[in-house]
Amino acid sequence: MPELTNINSLSKGVGNLARDAAYVAVGLGVLGYQRAQVQRVELKNKLAKDFSLDERLTDARHEVTKGVKHLDDLVESAAQFLETSFQPVEEQLPPTVTKVTSLVESAAQFLETSFQPVEEQLPPTVTKVTNKAFDQAREVRNQIRQRVVPA
Repeated sequence: MPELTNINSLSKGVGNLARDAAYVAVGLGVLGYQRAQVQRVELKNKLAKDFSLDERLTDARHEVTKGVKHLDDLVESAAQFLETSFQPVEEQLPPTVTKVTSLVESAAQFLETSFQPVEEQLPPTVTKVTNKAFDQAREVRNQIRQRVVPA
Protein backbone atom coordinates (compact mmCIF):
# COMPACT_ATOMS: atom_id res chain seq x y z
CA MET A 1 0.00 0.00 0.00
CA PRO A 2 1.38 3.45 -0.86
CA GLU A 3 2.27 5.90 1.85
CA LEU A 4 -0.55 8.17 2.97
CA THR A 5 1.61 11.28 3.18
CA ASN A 6 2.03 11.71 -0.52
CA ILE A 7 -1.23 12.72 -2.27
CA ASN A 8 0.00 11.65 -5.70
CA SER A 9 0.87 8.15 -4.59
CA LEU A 10 -2.42 7.98 -2.69
CA SER A 11 -4.46 8.95 -5.76
CA LYS A 12 -2.44 6.54 -7.89
CA GLY A 13 -3.10 3.71 -5.36
CA VAL A 14 -6.86 4.48 -5.35
CA GLY A 15 -6.90 4.53 -9.15
CA ASN A 16 -5.10 1.20 -9.31
CA LEU A 17 -7.45 -0.27 -6.73
CA ALA A 18 -10.51 1.00 -8.64
CA ARG A 19 -9.16 -0.40 -11.90
CA ASP A 20 -8.50 -3.80 -10.28
CA ALA A 21 -12.01 -3.78 -8.83
CA ALA A 22 -13.43 -2.99 -12.28
CA TYR A 23 -11.42 -5.85 -13.80
CA VAL A 24 -12.70 -8.23 -11.12
CA ALA A 25 -16.31 -7.08 -11.69
CA VAL A 26 -15.98 -7.54 -15.47
CA GLY A 27 -14.34 -10.95 -14.96
CA LEU A 28 -17.15 -12.07 -12.65
CA GLY A 29 -19.71 -10.82 -15.16
CA VAL A 30 -18.06 -12.80 -17.96
CA LEU A 31 -17.94 -15.93 -15.80
CA GLY A 32 -21.62 -15.47 -14.85
CA TYR A 33 -22.58 -15.03 -18.50
CA GLN A 34 -20.65 -18.16 -19.50
CA ARG A 35 -22.31 -20.15 -16.74
CA ALA A 36 -25.74 -18.98 -17.88
CA GLN A 37 -24.89 -20.06 -21.44
CA VAL A 38 -23.85 -23.52 -20.22
CA GLN A 39 -27.11 -23.88 -18.27
CA ARG A 40 -29.08 -22.71 -21.30
CA VAL A 41 -27.45 -25.39 -23.48
CA GLU A 42 -28.06 -28.08 -20.83
CA LEU A 43 -31.71 -27.07 -20.55
CA LYS A 44 -32.07 -27.06 -24.33
CA ASN A 45 -30.62 -30.59 -24.51
CA LYS A 46 -32.89 -31.79 -21.72
CA LEU A 47 -35.98 -30.35 -23.40
CA ALA A 48 -34.94 -31.93 -26.69
CA LYS A 49 -34.79 -35.31 -24.94
CA ASP A 50 -38.25 -34.72 -23.45
CA PHE A 51 -39.63 -33.95 -26.92
CA SER A 52 -38.05 -37.10 -28.29
CA LEU A 53 -39.75 -39.01 -25.45
CA ASP A 54 -43.09 -37.59 -26.58
CA GLU A 55 -42.32 -38.68 -30.12
CA ARG A 56 -41.43 -42.18 -28.91
CA LEU A 57 -44.67 -42.37 -26.92
CA THR A 58 -46.62 -41.26 -29.98
CA ASP A 59 -44.88 -43.93 -32.04
CA ALA A 60 -45.64 -46.55 -29.39
CA ARG A 61 -49.31 -45.53 -29.32
CA HIS A 62 -49.39 -45.75 -33.10
CA GLU A 63 -47.88 -49.25 -33.01
CA VAL A 64 -50.36 -50.39 -30.36
CA THR A 65 -53.21 -49.00 -32.45
CA LYS A 66 -51.90 -50.87 -35.50
CA GLY A 67 -51.64 -54.04 -33.42
CA VAL A 68 -55.21 -53.70 -32.18
CA LYS A 69 -56.42 -53.06 -35.72
CA HIS A 70 -54.51 -56.14 -36.89
CA LEU A 71 -56.10 -58.14 -34.06
CA ASP A 72 -59.51 -56.83 -35.11
CA ASP A 73 -58.82 -57.91 -38.70
CA LEU A 74 -57.76 -61.37 -37.51
CA VAL A 75 -60.91 -61.77 -35.44
CA GLU A 76 -63.00 -60.67 -38.39
CA SER A 77 -61.21 -63.11 -40.69
CA ALA A 78 -61.66 -65.92 -38.18
CA ALA A 79 -65.35 -65.11 -37.85
CA GLN A 80 -65.77 -65.14 -41.64
CA PHE A 81 -63.90 -68.42 -41.85
CA LEU A 82 -66.10 -69.93 -39.17
CA GLU A 83 -69.21 -68.67 -40.89
CA THR A 84 -68.24 -70.22 -44.21
CA SER A 85 -67.02 -73.43 -42.56
CA PHE A 86 -70.17 -74.02 -40.54
CA GLN A 87 -72.64 -73.52 -43.36
CA PRO A 88 -72.23 -77.01 -44.93
CA VAL A 89 -72.38 -78.85 -41.62
CA GLU A 90 -75.14 -76.98 -39.86
CA GLU A 91 -77.80 -79.53 -40.81
CA GLN A 92 -75.63 -82.60 -40.30
CA LEU A 93 -74.01 -81.96 -36.91
CA PRO A 94 -76.10 -79.61 -34.76
CA PRO A 95 -74.98 -81.10 -31.39
CA THR A 96 -71.32 -80.86 -32.42
CA VAL A 97 -71.78 -77.36 -33.70
CA THR A 98 -73.42 -76.34 -30.43
CA LYS A 99 -70.44 -77.75 -28.56
CA VAL A 100 -67.97 -75.92 -30.83
CA THR A 101 -69.94 -72.71 -30.45
CA SER A 102 -69.79 -73.11 -26.69
CA LEU A 103 -66.02 -73.66 -26.87
CA VAL A 104 -65.58 -70.60 -29.08
CA GLU A 105 -67.65 -68.54 -26.65
CA SER A 106 -65.51 -69.76 -23.73
CA ALA A 107 -62.31 -68.95 -25.61
CA ALA A 108 -63.59 -65.50 -26.50
CA GLN A 109 -64.54 -64.82 -22.88
CA PHE A 110 -61.08 -65.97 -21.77
CA LEU A 111 -59.41 -63.65 -24.30
CA GLU A 112 -61.50 -60.69 -23.19
CA THR A 113 -60.72 -61.21 -19.50
CA SER A 114 -57.04 -61.82 -20.25
CA PHE A 115 -56.78 -58.64 -22.29
CA GLN A 116 -58.57 -56.53 -19.65
CA PRO A 117 -55.43 -55.66 -17.53
CA VAL A 118 -53.51 -54.66 -20.66
CA GLU A 119 -56.46 -52.66 -21.93
CA GLU A 120 -56.63 -50.64 -18.69
CA GLN A 121 -53.09 -49.38 -19.28
CA LEU A 122 -53.75 -48.25 -22.85
CA PRO A 123 -54.72 -44.70 -23.81
CA PRO A 124 -58.47 -44.03 -24.08
CA THR A 125 -58.44 -43.94 -27.90
CA VAL A 126 -56.87 -47.40 -28.09
CA THR A 127 -59.30 -48.69 -25.45
CA LYS A 128 -62.19 -47.52 -27.63
CA VAL A 129 -60.75 -49.45 -30.59
CA THR A 130 -60.33 -52.64 -28.53
CA ASN A 131 -63.85 -52.33 -27.13
CA LYS A 132 -65.14 -51.93 -30.67
CA ALA A 133 -63.19 -55.03 -31.75
CA PHE A 134 -64.62 -57.09 -28.89
CA ASP A 135 -68.14 -55.82 -29.62
CA GLN A 136 -67.79 -56.74 -33.28
CA ALA A 137 -66.47 -60.17 -32.35
CA ARG A 138 -69.47 -60.70 -30.05
CA GLU A 139 -71.82 -59.64 -32.83
CA VAL A 140 -70.16 -62.03 -35.28
CA ARG A 141 -70.41 -64.89 -32.78
CA ASN A 142 -74.10 -64.11 -32.25
CA GLN A 143 -74.70 -64.10 -36.01
CA ILE A 144 -72.88 -67.41 -36.38
CA ARG A 145 -74.85 -68.91 -33.51
CA GLN A 146 -78.13 -67.77 -35.07
CA ARG A 147 -77.26 -69.28 -38.45
CA VAL A 148 -75.67 -72.50 -37.25
CA VAL A 149 -77.58 -73.54 -34.17
CA PRO A 150 -81.22 -74.29 -34.99
CA ALA A 151 -83.73 -72.41 -32.88
